[in-house]
Amino acid sequence: MLQMHTNHHINAVTAFMNLRRLEQLVALAEAGSFVKAAERAHLSQPALTRSIQSLEHDLGIRLFDRTRQGVVPTAAGQQLVDRARRVLFEVRGLRRDADLIRNHEMGEVRFGAGSYPSAILLPDVLATLMKDYPDLKVKAEVNDWATLLDKVVREELDFAVVERRTVRHDAPLETRLLSVEAAGWYVRGDHPLAKQSGLRTRDLRGYPLVSVPLPAAARHHLRRKLGQTHGETLALSVECNDLLTLREVVTRTDAVLSATPSVCAQAVSEGRLTRLDIDDSHQRVEFAIVYLAHRTLSPASQTVISLIERLVNR
Repeated sequence: MLQMHTNHHINAVTAFMNLRRLEQLVALAEAGSFVKAAERAHLSQPALTRSIQSLEHDLGIRLFDRTRQGVVPTAAGQQLVDRARRVLFEVRGLRRDADLIRNHEMGEVRFGAGSYPSAILLPDVLATLMKDYPDLKVKAEVNDWATLLDKVVREELDFAVVERRTVRHDAPLETRLLSVEAAGWYVRGDHPLAKQSGLRTRDLRGYPLVSVPLPAAARHHLRRKLGQTHGETLALSVECNDLLTLREVVTRTDAVLSATPSVCAQAVSEGRLTRLDIDDSHQRVEFAIVYLAHRTLSPASQTVISLIERLVNR
């Protein structure tokens, strides 16, 4: 009897370790629906249902509760889902590394850039890569910091360049600081505030403020500097991920832009923008490379990151 029980346990574990079953398990936990998970797994709904039921039977554990709101992992099921995610994570890394070794080439790199890095660095980075590494396939995405960080965690991007303080302390990510810039407020050259000195941030309240989407800490800091009350909502006239567009909007209106010197340097030298003399702003933007913790970056990613670091420090 003991031998039969042991064999059954071994067979159950072997069935569980089938990679397709692991993928189906994770897909159902994330989708919360057999219909959506079946689409994601490229199966019919009955086939996925049978697979999950068979897995539960083989393991002798109920993995999911079926509720009116959808399918929810049990406590035991959630433990197995978390472990399955880690297994699939390593398998994808193994396949990626094997491809790079087998092909004897640089392969592909997928990275993202937030509003500031895309405006400051991305043209030079992409042009240099095309010139120096013509065989390297590059997929660059410009997006908001929350989306980029989520895509790095889900392995849709190899790394991203974002504002360092947008990374949660409990996120499974490593950060590598690139640079720190002192941000300020900019207006068009003939703006009513352009020639005034000794301004305070609260003096901006009569004008439309434009900015890239701000993280919670930065929004709180700005509300305080503007002298807003605790329950008062921060009123930004325009929030846009495209800093170059915001810069042009400011040259044509009374809007005031929060930006770094590197974004506005050319427009300032041309007299189209000027930086306001504000004593109490003290804003900083900290640029950082962000990638998955405990994951060795591919040679292609390391090459691109080295290039970004060189361009930042030139």
